[in-house]
Parts: sequence; structure tokens; C-alpha cells
Amino acid sequence: MKKTISLFFILFTILGFSQNKYYLITGDKALNEAAYKNFKDSVSVKGKVTEVIALVFKKNDSTFVLPHLEIKSTNTVQHYFDYQTYFEKIFKKNVNFTSLKSIKSNKNIDTSKPYFINCWFINCSPCVAEIPDLNKLQEEYKDKVNFVAITFDDEKLVKKFLEKRTFNFIHLSNQKALLHKMEISSYPTSLILDKEGNFISFSSYGSSIGQKYTRKILEKLVNNQK
Repeated sequence: MKKTISLFFILFTILGFSQNKYYLITGDKALNEAAYKNFKDSVSVKGKVTEVIALVFKKNDSTFVLPHLEIKSTNTVQHYFDYQTYFEKIFKKNVNFTSLKSIKSNKNIDTSKPYFINCWFINCSPCVAEIPDLNKLQEEYKDKVNFVAITFDDEKLVKKFLEKRTFNFIHLSNQKALLHKMEISSYPTSLILDKEGNFISFSSYGSSIGQKYTRKILEKLVNNQK
């Protein structure tokens, strides 16, 4: 019996370690364990690193790990996280903007343009922190893309907030039911939709990598409309 147990343990160990494990950071490539360790070491010089494993899934003979890295220094907080893969695995099946009249019926919406949707709320520090960058994106694509901000906050609170801070999006307030329908549970959450309201991509706009990726997607959508 002991020999059987020992043999099972050996086989389990061999199979477990023979399986490839990869870490997904930004969506454009997978890092093996050694490369991931080197990556963490390289960003650790920027500040304190906090790691949370958001998701683990298997594909073929490999295991993929989605870590969420937060690098906090004295003046800045930087995140590394493959939001796109996380969204594909967790949220995408629940998102369908095609029938959401509260967006497309808004008088400020141009239904001939694609959409950049930002889900946020007033007391969300990361949401507020990315507003200046979102304003820059809106200024760059304002004639080509609908920029819509959705929050569960009351309209009066949002108006009061906007009196003190510029946020150049079309604002939809009191949208708790809509956000619940989309199963949005993490903020800020940004989505890119085509002009028909179909989901195209998830957007992480809190990092330079996410900003570059977002512009790439928007350019492709805008160019396809010409």
C-alpha cells in the first residue's frame, strides 16, 4: 500500500511539474516562470510590489496564471494586469450593449460612431485618477468616437462633481441596474464597442501599455468605417 501511495505521489509530482506554466501580464505575450520572476524583479525597483492572483486556467497542456501587480511608490501607483483576458474569461458573455437604449437613445450619441465606455463612480480613487488621461483620449478622438461614462451615482452628485473637475464624456448617472446587468464589479472598467454596440475589446487605461493598446483598437475601428 505504501509503495502504491509513493508511486502515485511521484507520478503526480512529475505530471504537475512537467506541465508548462505561463504568466499573462499585458496580453501580448506569456512569460514562463523564470521570465515572470525577472519581470517582477525589474519593476520592484520602482516601488513596493503587491501581487494578487486573479485567475488561473488551463489551455491544452499548459496552465495560465493572471497575476495583478500593483507597484506603489511615493507619488504614483502603477498596475500590470491582463484585463483583456480577464474580461474574456469572466465578463464578456454577460455584456450585450446592442439593446441598451439608455446609451444609444441619448441625444448626444452619434450612432454612426463606435463607443468608448467608462464605468466609474465618484469615490473610486483609481477612476478619478485616470480622468485626465481619458480627457486626452476624448480630445484626440472626439470627432470619431462616442465617449460615454456610466455610473451608479446619483445625477445630482455627478453634476456637483463635474462642477469641480472636468470629465469630457457623455454622462449616464443612476445606472445601477445597467451596471448590474453587465456584471461590472471592478472599477474603473472601460469597454470599446463598434457603432452597432457590439463588444470589441476591454480597455485598461490606467497604464501606458493599456493606453497604447486602446489607441490601436480605436484606430482600427475608425479606419474600418472609412
